[in-house]
Amino acid sequence: MENGMGKERVKTRLQKAAGRFIAFRNLPRVRKITEFFYSPFFLYGLAICVLSLHTLGIDELTFAFLALVGGAALLFCPDALPALAVLVFVTAAKSVGNRNYESFGKLSYVVLALCGVVAAACAIIHIFVNRSYNNLRRGRLYLGYLLLGAGLLPNGFFADGYTFKNIMSGLTLVCTFVGMYFVAKGGVRDARENVRYFSYMCFVYGMVVSIQLCLAYFMNKPFIESGFDKMKLHTGWGMSNSIGGAIFRGIPMTFYLMCTEKKHNWYYFVSATLMVVAMVFTSSRAALLMTAPLYCVCYLLCLIYGKNRKQAFLCGGVAIIGVLVFLLFFRSQIVALIQHMLNNGMGDNGRFKLWNWAKDCVKHNPLFGAGLRFMYKQTVQRSYCYFHNTPVQFLATGGLVGCATYLFHRKQTAELYTQKPTLERAFLGILAGGILLISLLDVQYMHLAAQSLLCPAFVLSEHDLNRTLPFAYRFRKKYERLF
Repeated sequence: MENGMGKERVKTRLQKAAGRFIAFRNLPRVRKITEFFYSPFFLYGLAICVLSLHTLGIDELTFAFLALVGGAALLFCPDALPALAVLVFVTAAKSVGNRNYESFGKLSYVVLALCGVVAAACAIIHIFVNRSYNNLRRGRLYLGYLLLGAGLLPNGFFADGYTFKNIMSGLTLVCTFVGMYFVAKGGVRDARENVRYFSYMCFVYGMVVSIQLCLAYFMNKPFIESGFDKMKLHTGWGMSNSIGGAIFRGIPMTFYLMCTEKKHNWYYFVSATLMVVAMVFTSSRAALLMTAPLYCVCYLLCLIYGKNRKQAFLCGGVAIIGVLVFLLFFRSQIVALIQHMLNNGMGDNGRFKLWNWAKDCVKHNPLFGAGLRFMYKQTVQRSYCYFHNTPVQFLATGGLVGCATYLFHRKQTAELYTQKPTLERAFLGILAGGILLISLLDVQYMHLAAQSLLCPAFVLSEHDLNRTLPFAYRFRKKYERLF
């Protein structure tokens, strides 16, 4: 009896503490801090700081700064979307000088650990005060994500050389895919303005990566001395294909801003176009192949549904005239650039060999595949063999079980965009679909950088669909079909 009363007292005190903190956060002066975190100016400032520190190569300061800013965002904001923006920039923070963290000393690790502890404490306070767990009560993608995680764990069962490390590698991917989704699901509120904030996040992220690429052409000595060889292009956190995929992730939602703005649409059109131009200089085949048609689709949506269609039309006309003039006066340079790209890795780069290899993996281990570590059984540095195609990846490393769970998950995500479509979900779907299409020729889907935008896009799409097609309606229709 006394234990029960003690628990109630603790619960009451915690609730009072949470109420006091919320009251403090609602004070006029404190509310201005919250409003700043939800403004585009916070994203612009964050981008400038990350870009400056990345250029200087001070990674210790960069990660410490991002950890503290992310913690502050969790404390002052009612949801975790600004903190997720910080996480997105974490994936593009590592510089060339600290590509393998070789310059980090013991003191640096201690400072980073302390900053990480502060950020973790802020996350716990955020969850308790804002009751983020209430957002996890229902979800349209739960079954698919849980099956996806369950399909990753038995990777390589019964395969030759199977070790306990296979389970650990599977758990790492479960944290990347499933964990990131549930973090976004619990942290992102159902609010229409969140789609706009997310759009600014993608826009600023794409521009930062484009500027990092530009700086690499002027400051990366190994890349310059190699004659701008694609294989030598590296920003520290990623190589050419990763850079191309990251730039793409900024384009669709930039067009969403162009479509929904009443003034200055040209600003977002120019930004999206510059991202495409930057992508050309990555020589990323998959990103270039998928971006061209999706860029046109986004622009068409702006012409049809945009709030300032006249300005959108003028932007397209000026762009076409500009391209024609550029082709007329710089024809020889363009031919030289295309020839350079063809001579520096525009072939299949061993993908067909990898996919044929995947057939052998399924042939010898049809049920659970060859496992994530079948190429790296004895090494710790690298955990996975990448097949540069997501369905093939799951089939080869997880067998029929892994591939079936992935395809079921893909079916559930596709349903978000086929039922009662809206403009918001159209652009979110282009972003998600583009990442998945690029991953048919690359490994974008397997990395946290892509998941940190893909999972929030799914969550925002769920929220939009719930407003358009409530759960009650959905289940009633299923019930009616039984009769």
